[in-house]
This record gives sequence, structure tokens and C-alpha cells, in this order.
Amino acid sequence: RSHFGSRRVGASPRQASAALILARFLIATMAMRRSLLALALALCAALGLLRSALAPAFAGSSAQPAIRGSRMPRAVTIYEVMVTNPSVGARTRLNINEKTTVEEIIAKARKEMDFEMSFLDGDWFLYEIEDETKPLSGAMGQYNLRPWGPEGMELHLLYQPKV
Repeated sequence: RSHFGSRRVGASPRQASAALILARFLIATMAMRRSLLALALALCAALGLLRSALAPAFAGSSAQPAIRGSRMPRAVTIYEVMVTNPSVGARTRLNINEKTTVEEIIAKARKEMDFEMSFLDGDWFLYEIEDETKPLSGAMGQYNLRPWGPEGMELHLLYQPKV
């Protein structure tokens, strides 16, 4: 008799053997998982060592493509210019080369500064910051292009509608 007067609470021999079998099964599967995990880690380590052994020793040791000398196009120098709309203070940097036209710069700068409204088409002029009396035209190679820096090229983009 138990303390509370009811029958004894406990597992029957049949339940105890089922619990013992279940416990042994769980221990075996946990041991199997550990051995599979150890096997997987060992396999990953072996593959890593194999890969590092077969990889080239230096980053640049792969074969480089042959240079064809005179058939290679001449490198184009890229210049960075600052384009400013002084009336609203909007600015953008553009990468150009000698062949870039003033019209291309105006179109790119208008897009970057969100001045693409159709009623603003035409009447845009580009000036060098040093001289706003003569608008620029044609290719930029004819102007004093220089790398961006303290003495770099800054251009003013002005909207001047004809009245």
C-alpha cells in the first residue's frame, strides 16, 4: 500500500523492459549520430587538405593571356568632372573622356540632378567655372581636361531659356 491508501504506482515488468529497449535504442542512435558526425568532419578536413594541396601556391600563378601588341586598343584616359547647377546648388560627378560631347554631359547631368522634365528640354548650356561668358560645345578633348583634385575641372550647367 502506498502512503495515500491507493494501490502501488509503478511500471510493470513488461513496461520496464519496453522502456529499457527504448533507452538502449536512443543511446545507440545517439552514438551512431556522433560517429557519423565525426566521419563527416574527418571527410571535410580531408577534402580541405586535398584542395589546398592541389591549388596553386600563388594567386597569380595561373596562365596569363598573351598580349597582342599592336592589335590592342589604346587605353582611354578617364577624367572625373564636377558638374554644378549653381541656381539650386545641385552637383554631380561624371566620368568622361576626350571624345565625350558637351551634349552627352548635359544629358547625363540633367538625369543625375533630376532635371529631366520635358518642359525644360533645350536651353541648357555648359560653362567652365572660370569663364561663364562662352558656352562649351563639341568634344571635351579640346578643353583643358585634368584629373579631379583641388585643380580639377568643374563645370556649371545653366538653364537659360530664350525669351
